[in-house]
Amino acid sequence: MRNFRCALVFAACLLAGGARAITTNDIQLWTGSGTNHAALVIEWNSPVVFNLTSVPAPIANKTLVWGYQFNGTATGTQLLRAILASDHRLYGIINDTYGTFVVGLGYNLDGSGAFGVTDGSATYTAATFTNGFLLDPNLNVDAAVPLNRGDLYWSGYYGPNWNVWNEMGDIGGFASSPERGTNQFWDPATYSHGQWENSAEGLDQLPVTDGSWIGFSVGAAGYDANTNDPATAAYNLEEQAPPSPVGNYVAYVCDTNDFAVQIVGTNGVATTAPYNNPAAILGRPTLTFVDYYDGGITNRTSIIDDPYWKSPSGQDVITEISAGGEVTLAMGRKVYHDPNNPYGIDLIVFGNSFFSVSGITGDVSDATDLDTAQLGSGLFGHATTVSVSPDGTNWYAFSNTPALFPDGAYRWDYPNHSWTEELLNANKPVDPAVYLTDFAGQTVATGLEQFAGSAGGTGYSLAASGFPWIQFVRAQPGPNTYTVIDAIAAVNPVVEGDALALSPADLAAGTTNLVFQSPANRTQTLISINFHSISNTARVSTVRLTDFSSLAPVPGHVLYACQATVRPITVATNLTLLADVGLSVGTNYNGTGGDLRVLQWIGTNWTSPPISYDQASRQVWVAGLTNLSAFVVAQVSAPALSMQMNAQGARFDFVPFAGFSYTLQRSTNLVTWNAVATVTAQSEQVLTITDEAPPAVAAFYRLLVNP
Repeated sequence: MRNFRCALVFAACLLAGGARAITTNDIQLWTGSGTNHAALVIEWNSPVVFNLTSVPAPIANKTLVWGYQFNGTATGTQLLRAILASDHRLYGIINDTYGTFVVGLGYNLDGSGAFGVTDGSATYTAATFTNGFLLDPNLNVDAAVPLNRGDLYWSGYYGPNWNVWNEMGDIGGFASSPERGTNQFWDPATYSHGQWENSAEGLDQLPVTDGSWIGFSVGAAGYDANTNDPATAAYNLEEQAPPSPVGNYVAYVCDTNDFAVQIVGTNGVATTAPYNNPAAILGRPTLTFVDYYDGGITNRTSIIDDPYWKSPSGQDVITEISAGGEVTLAMGRKVYHDPNNPYGIDLIVFGNSFFSVSGITGDVSDATDLDTAQLGSGLFGHATTVSVSPDGTNWYAFSNTPALFPDGAYRWDYPNHSWTEELLNANKPVDPAVYLTDFAGQTVATGLEQFAGSAGGTGYSLAASGFPWIQFVRAQPGPNTYTVIDAIAAVNPVVEGDALALSPADLAAGTTNLVFQSPANRTQTLISINFHSISNTARVSTVRLTDFSSLAPVPGHVLYACQATVRPITVATNLTLLADVGLSVGTNYNGTGGDLRVLQWIGTNWTSPPISYDQASRQVWVAGLTNLSAFVVAQVSAPALSMQMNAQGARFDFVPFAGFSYTLQRSTNLVTWNAVATVTAQSEQVLTITDEAPPAVAAFYRLLVNP
């Protein structure tokens, strides 16, 4: 066992699952730039008493969170406006008669962009919102309803309105979302609710510093001067700060720059509406569409229900390119050949392909139960040739794809046999091995499980092109046929908290390394898993570990911790694997690795495997693992010894770490060292070791720590 000359400082941190406060590392959607981090938490909840309002209750109690990066200081207004402008699904209504006052907040759950509000007299569509907010003091927010009745929404002025909260003390410094404690409602004497306190400042004056949190929740009731009205008690006593989001944050948010944004040229596009509009390719893949041949109902895009006709708002959703034709598009950003992209894929093309299905009654629709519907062996799609270019002049053409792979828009809820409003990731490629899978006989739900959260489509790697990046894409039909294109997407690296699929076929093809980046900085690798073998197709997931309360105490100063999980997707059997794991040491570590150790949880205690440190990548590596679990990167630092002479001899005091053995050694020549005493610390209280017979001549002492 390796010895360290060190003292240990415990740092607590936690994992998802159960109730816990979400941290800034968990937040997926960030806007702004800078070294400071703040967060916005919004809870759509129902008032206790509906007085002075006709606004219907939000369709669900749901809490979402967004992140804001900045330098120096900011205000609550700057934070809110920046986030409204960055997330096209979030919209707000502001009254600025007496400063910035939020009277309405909505969230477009289906991502269609077809949001808006009406009070029965005036109607405001998404086009009338500027950078996500509507400034109109004439709207009757106590009677307003969302145009899209599936949106999260509440508004109020005289009726129950939006309460504004901030972290206790209003000075920032919170790495995690403030907890509202165990009391159901706030303390009206202190205006606080756990670690939240009711904001004493308006948004224009509310300071935002590093670690600030701003929360919004719907008031319990509207103000009523009648003291006998039940609303008065609710207004005075029953206010609630937003709860910790506990993972209900936005997992995937569309960035329009990740998709095609401009038509550069067209030739041979179909002449029949609604498939003759090349602009239908721009933007994200289709989420929902009107099923023209099934009574005009609205369906979600899925691998058995391909998009066609129009969107519910009447927009064209797909483009048909005739034989010999082509469409050339510009992407919203440079698409890089990034080694951190999953499976080496950099670009995804979406068509309107679909799988055949059996075991259902009637036509496929959103009512089809994917847990019982079975996939057939037939894949229906269109042959497509994709070409890429950095400058629109020099092109590389990929081999013709016989049929673009099917795609989907939303996650399916297996236990409840229903769709969710959680979007699949259109910028995460499906595992290429899935393209070769025979899905016949599997349920649709099982087939979707192999997507591991990806929206599907066909992926392309820029490696063969020789281009380090591209910004132009051309789509053409295969020989003597036509093709249909829905969207083109750039790939983003997968972040910690997400999952990827991996199979033996991937390893055979040379794809062995999976990487998970920091959600706040996608250039920073937090976890690398390099597989040497895996017995079956598996889902590899990761999540930040920040609470060790259910595990043994962690020795050392925690630099990074995570939970890595591998489980079979389609085969109910034991999974075997062999892998090396690389873990980040964080951005503040400046050592050479000698004071680092990795702990792995083995079910009952931590074990400390041999490690190597790659200073270039700032990762600690553990080789030859046959299982994945919780991992901790700990720094073991030198103890601070305090010495004094007394009648009993030389006394040494230091702060130990529980469970460590400490050996005090003495030397008179710095060559030969003798043990004075060895003790094992039972707690983290100050520990004393005494040399009862120190030599008359000068002596040197050192402390050996054996973890």
